[in-house]
Amino acid sequence: MRLASRLATPFSAALVVCGLLAAALPGPASAQKAGGTLTVGRPTDAISLDPHKATTAPEVWVYGNVFETLVTLDEKMQVKPLLAERWERVNDRTMRFHLRKGVVFHDGTPFNAAAVKFTLDRVLDPKTPARGRSWLGPVTGATVVDDATVDVLTGAPFGPLLNHLTMVFVVGIVSPDAVKKAGDDFGRAPVGTGPFRFEEWKSNQSITLSRNDRYWGPKAHLDKVVFRVIPEESARTIAYDRGDLDVLLRAAPVELERLRKDRRTVVNETPGLRIVYVGFNSSAPPLDDVRMRRALAHAIDVKGINSYVVENAMLPARSVIAPVVFGYKDTQLPEKYAYDPDRARKMLGELGWAPGPGGLLHKAGKPLELTFWASEGRDLKDKELSEAVLAQLTKLGVKVNFQRMEWGAYLNALRAEKPTYNLFALGWVTMTGDGDFGLYATFHSANIPPRGTQAAHYRNPDVDKLLDEARASLDPARRAAAYGRALELITADVPWVPIYQTKETVVLRSHVKGYVGHPAEYYLRLGTVWLDR
Repeated sequence: MRLASRLATPFSAALVVCGLLAAALPGPASAQKAGGTLTVGRPTDAISLDPHKATTAPEVWVYGNVFETLVTLDEKMQVKPLLAERWERVNDRTMRFHLRKGVVFHDGTPFNAAAVKFTLDRVLDPKTPARGRSWLGPVTGATVVDDATVDVLTGAPFGPLLNHLTMVFVVGIVSPDAVKKAGDDFGRAPVGTGPFRFEEWKSNQSITLSRNDRYWGPKAHLDKVVFRVIPEESARTIAYDRGDLDVLLRAAPVELERLRKDRRTVVNETPGLRIVYVGFNSSAPPLDDVRMRRALAHAIDVKGINSYVVENAMLPARSVIAPVVFGYKDTQLPEKYAYDPDRARKMLGELGWAPGPGGLLHKAGKPLELTFWASEGRDLKDKELSEAVLAQLTKLGVKVNFQRMEWGAYLNALRAEKPTYNLFALGWVTMTGDGDFGLYATFHSANIPPRGTQAAHYRNPDVDKLLDEARASLDPARRAAAYGRALELITADVPWVPIYQTKETVVLRSHVKGYVGHPAEYYLRLGTVWLDR
């Protein structure tokens, strides 16, 4: 076997887990207590619990405890065995996985190579492809070698293959029997191999999981986990303070300092992988002109938004991917597009936009009018962030048609082939920890909707070439160099204005033990958690 670490994404040694993490680490086995219900407060409900259909944190927080993958990423972003015990590269287009034996799905059916093939075939089916199908790159399918051995195939060499196979929100292994029986309703009755099994879903209220007593590994300590939906920050905080919640997700930034001082609370913080940004539709006038995008970038007060809107609860973004991602390069983006509204006006003036009636910028008798889309409740302070950008652009002299949408509708609208927005607010998490997922899905022209998730509709043939080179290489040094050069070009083209890099913050009652934070926001792993009360 080739060691997983040779093919895994390197992780910065600077990563630290802050906020009294030691208090939450697992204690001696003899001290751990079995039983009890853990109640988690979160801002939004899931769309579906089927990895085929739903790929965002509100779903994966839940079904990441129900489904498992062949390999996984630990908290140091190293690839580790999960449903596969070991693997080796057969050739540059084939990776062979040796599966754990004796594993069963929650419905009692066996996990085997056929289930792996069924899952991949389902994801890749061109008639009904998975929502995250494009994120698997050149993966073409799987071949059953025997009941406990499966080959994963790619149409071309694919350097980050192992990292991409950690994505439970794409390739979480599903029970073939359960999928066939449930059909389109599988997302309301998911069946996997994980430490918890699905029990109940009350829409927009709660989802309940119960311990999987037939789990192949160490059994979960908790009897049940209840994920409650509480949209408003203040309401979630009140519920936590009065003891209704054991775990608080998306805590209000203004409350964090108080919570850190509360002896009944542990605030677990880990530098994250998600970049929250304002994107430009680069395919339509007037923002198809890079000079317009650069001018507007100078009109967005990123530093002020982080200080006064996000209240310094996150880390100011320095690039379109986070420093902990393999391939990261600091291209000094904040310095290159520092907030300078006078410079923005001058740059727009050079393009023919001059002050006109109503204080708006005009050109050829028409105002500078842009449509700005945003969501609410998905990312920390996303509502307030988008409102701040709206105010700053309005002050500049832009007529902004602002539209906020519900999260599920927003995601679907951003997949339109011909977008009607000029700007949009969104976030992207490089869940694999590898630059391919952070850059190919968001900046390669092959992923422009409806085929993929590249909502900026950005095209640069040189960037495409570099990203193609990086994903096709099995040489980490060559891949890193290609990503660095691509980041320089993306910075110059400014399809995004990154606002902040997340800190993954989970607030826990001090009686919640055994929780280990993870850089990837989707991973709320509860199999090791126990209650000391």
